[in-house]
Amino acid sequence: MHKHPEHVARGFTLIELLVVIAVIGILIGIVSTIAGHVFASAKSTSESASLRSLMQGYNLYAVEHRGKLLQGYQEESDDGVVRDPDGNEVPWPASARYAWRIYPYVDDAMNALYVNAQEPILSQITGTSCYPYFSSLYPSFGLNSEWMGGDYRTTASPMLDEFGWYGKFLGDVKHPTRQLVFASARAPQGSSGDEFDDCIPGGLPMKMEGYFEIKSPYFPSSGDTWRWNTVGGQHGHAPTTDSADHGNLSARHAGKVLTGNLDGSVEYLTLEELADMRRWAPSANRVDWIPSIEP
Repeated sequence: MHKHPEHVARGFTLIELLVVIAVIGILIGIVSTIAGHVFASAKSTSESASLRSLMQGYNLYAVEHRGKLLQGYQEESDDGVVRDPDGNEVPWPASARYAWRIYPYVDDAMNALYVNAQEPILSQITGTSCYPYFSSLYPSFGLNSEWMGGDYRTTASPMLDEFGWYGKFLGDVKHPTRQLVFASARAPQGSSGDEFDDCIPGGLPMKMEGYFEIKSPYFPSSGDTWRWNTVGGQHGHAPTTDSADHGNLSARHAGKVLTGNLDGSVEYLTLEELADMRRWAPSANRVDWIPSIEP
């Protein structure tokens, strides 16, 4: 009588193999998604911590200057000599931008202003002749300089100053919990190129993250006062390929902008939420507010 072995070895069928492959693919997709969320969360946490540190420095500057807010872009003759960590004078216009003047108030650490994607770029430029100028241009956060502290380049600044429409001192701000000071920024299209070739081979990437200033949706010097993107005759609130279409703001945090308020708090807001002038100008009392000297 023929005897069969107790155990017969057999391979996987094609269907079984396909099922296993499919399960592995699903698991890889789940792990990749989770890892992506964890990585994005870590980046947001890092940037949020840096912004809180920056807000502390901003307020410390004001306290040490008798309540006067840091000017976003100043004339060459203002505020004395600005020096780098080695004691060298920072030339104008690099010294005109906020980065070098807030630098002593963030523990003399320029990398507090350059986080995540900006950090390796700063590392490449450190120690080169481009460093003073470059580091003033592309910090991770832009300053709401036209409405907070002032910007001497603004054509309407004498009017804003005369009627007290922008924040010059801490006491000018009625609602510090919603008063926008800094926000995650992105350089406008065409603002970078081959001018830094000697320091960074190939120059800087176009449309790079980080810029020193952000701009409100409404402003009295523009033709129709609205200066963000317009789509089909309507105000546009969605990100475009050119950050200048939405005030150099960067919605790089899952479609939201990381913002810092005068009271030191930080929050994530959409571009539509930031189209509210009550967040930008201390004197604003409505969403589409602009200064007017008319009764």
